[in-house]
Amino acid sequence: MRLFIKVVSAFVGYLLLVGSVSAAPPVSLQDADKQLVIDRRVIERAEGVELVQGRIEKHPANPLFQADRPWENSLNNLYPNVVFDAEAGLFKLWYKCVLADADAIAKLDPPRTVHDVGWLLLYATSRDGLAWDKPALGLHSFGVSTANNVVARDTPNVGVFRDTNPDCLADRRYKMIYDMGLGQMKVRFSTDGLNWSEPVAAEGLGARVGDTHNNAFWDQRLKRYVLISRLVIGERLVARSESDDFIHWQPATLALRSTLEEGRGRQTYCMPSFAYGSGYMGLVMMYNVGTDRTVDCELAWSEDSVSWRRLFPGRPFIPRGAGDAYDSKCIYAAANSPIVRDGKLWLFYGGDDYEHTGWKRHCLPCLATLRLDGFAGYRSVDFRSAKDRETGDAAMPTLVTHPLRVTLGELTVSADAAGGSLLVEVLAAENDEVLATSEPLTANATDGDLRWTGDFAFSSLGERAVRLRFTLDDATLFAFRGARPIVGQVLNLPAANRHVENLPPRKPPANPVVVQFDRGTEGWTAIDKLEHIADGGASGGFVRSSREKYQPYLLAEAAASGGALVGNWPEHFGGDGVRIAFQQRAAAPHVCSSIEIFARDIAQWSFDGLPAATAEWTEAATTIRFDWTDEEAKVAGWRPAINAFSWQETIRNVGRLVIFPRVRDESLTFDIDEVTLTPVSESRHAFIVSGDPQYLAEHSARDNWATHDWHTRWQKKIRAPDRER
Repeated sequence: MRLFIKVVSAFVGYLLLVGSVSAAPPVSLQDADKQLVIDRRVIERAEGVELVQGRIEKHPANPLFQADRPWENSLNNLYPNVVFDAEAGLFKLWYKCVLADADAIAKLDPPRTVHDVGWLLLYATSRDGLAWDKPALGLHSFGVSTANNVVARDTPNVGVFRDTNPDCLADRRYKMIYDMGLGQMKVRFSTDGLNWSEPVAAEGLGARVGDTHNNAFWDQRLKRYVLISRLVIGERLVARSESDDFIHWQPATLALRSTLEEGRGRQTYCMPSFAYGSGYMGLVMMYNVGTDRTVDCELAWSEDSVSWRRLFPGRPFIPRGAGDAYDSKCIYAAANSPIVRDGKLWLFYGGDDYEHTGWKRHCLPCLATLRLDGFAGYRSVDFRSAKDRETGDAAMPTLVTHPLRVTLGELTVSADAAGGSLLVEVLAAENDEVLATSEPLTANATDGDLRWTGDFAFSSLGERAVRLRFTLDDATLFAFRGARPIVGQVLNLPAANRHVENLPPRKPPANPVVVQFDRGTEGWTAIDKLEHIADGGASGGFVRSSREKYQPYLLAEAAASGGALVGNWPEHFGGDGVRIAFQQRAAAPHVCSSIEIFARDIAQWSFDGLPAATAEWTEAATTIRFDWTDEEAKVAGWRPAINAFSWQETIRNVGRLVIFPRVRDESLTFDIDEVTLTPVSESRHAFIVSGDPQYLAEHSARDNWATHDWHTRWQKKIRAPDRER
């Protein structure tokens, strides 16, 4: 009887669970009225607080299932794609399987490989997100049977999502995007996520895109599809593109890369991304390729989905397990938005106890949870002395927003204040006049209502512009809802690759550095041939570079001139900038002469505005400022490589100076002498300033260098890193 009761109770519980899951409406995490405090458009001042990362909890049921089917030969990086179908009440998972063994490949019908292995896209479902079924779908054969959960094959690095575009055609409700190699992207469509159309080529992305977990989503804000993939330019970089129809795409651009300190030893591997609040969240996998070949999952954020930043570089968001745990070596976050359950965000991921090397390894599905809005928040730091606390002389930890436009009738907050308090004040946008004060919040809350002192109602503000001041006492603020940043507001956003931030004090100008080549090559190198000629230069000896085709580059790296041409240029030279000059000569005509400044040996800014050399020695020169923003450097004629660091990062970490003539196919010898770097000060007339219309008109043609044939051929010569396997 007891057994019967237990069975009935379990069955009833299952029905209740199914009913609750089925009835749960889909939750959109994109909300322009919700502002996360990590958004740089939102917070103007922060005092007595620190930005802290949210706390992830791994589910005790991990891993959620094993690779227990004959065709699950190697789940490899898993590349999970998870969707909750509210209509069906089902969690749906599409995951990657690689057939690395010859006997497994032979069981495909017909046997076929991509990159020397077979590829299967497998499908599983769950009612509760924990217990998973692998249905026998009868769609593709393995061995002599179609009783398997294969929904597609020959689809490497596939991302799958359910399209939320209201105008999406029914037979395209589910979409996938994958690559058959760099620059060979494909898309397919499905009504149900099981039966897929024939592949269609994705056009326009570029030749160096792919070779990672490709993931895409419909952006309701942009009314376009957004793709997050990879650029391979000497290393792995996060790429972004967008499309109106999911077939024709804009050329992929750089979205995120590793830091200069990390170099190529720690690379961005993939970044499943999704809209959240008024911005975009990314879970970026960092590949420790230069050390132990493990993979960490970190947190990234973007206000516009175009430019991204890692919030806590070097600190895992979903941490790897300790020792020999199931996820001790590699973490691969799932694509698509987290799923909301019981006031928490469910984040699925693949966990691996084997390093990222070789094909034959299993990565298994896992689940982590996080409080809603709890990716990161500002936590109060008790910086007051005991006497300050007693007398109340020290200010409390506070956050003050930029001016915001009120959009809703109520202001709500997501905060952890249990055991402490959070107080909110509404300030006039133009000054610190207090318009209203809330009662202290003393509990944890998600979209929690505030109670105001007096008879104030937040709705009375209408659409007024205000600022908010949050006072935290042993509390953490994650987000608030009810107001938006003002469109067009000029903010001092310290974004990488955009703005100047924390420039060190200016140093007095130092002596010029002069390279004369009288005794030798002074540590310079060339592609392909470099000669030192003892006399006949502009002044004594000189160097000559030559190649059979294309540009004969001359490169000054760390050893050149005793290291005088590399390093932190503002620190080394002082002043406001430096004039770069050299004597040049060439027997054959060419387009112009160019200079490149590399951040270490990784990526460069190029200047193509120097006159072409002639048969006689002539000087070529340009002057740069150390304090340029990226925009000012571009207006001055400098062009960043697609994988470039910011102008500020580059000029403070110079690892290579390159001089060369711009040519196309003809061979050419190129002579240089008297390379001189002279510090300059306060001579603004020597610099191109941002927005100079005459300069832009005269030099606009240079912006099109990247479309020339010679540039494409040179890019193809760049050695790609080892593929993901």
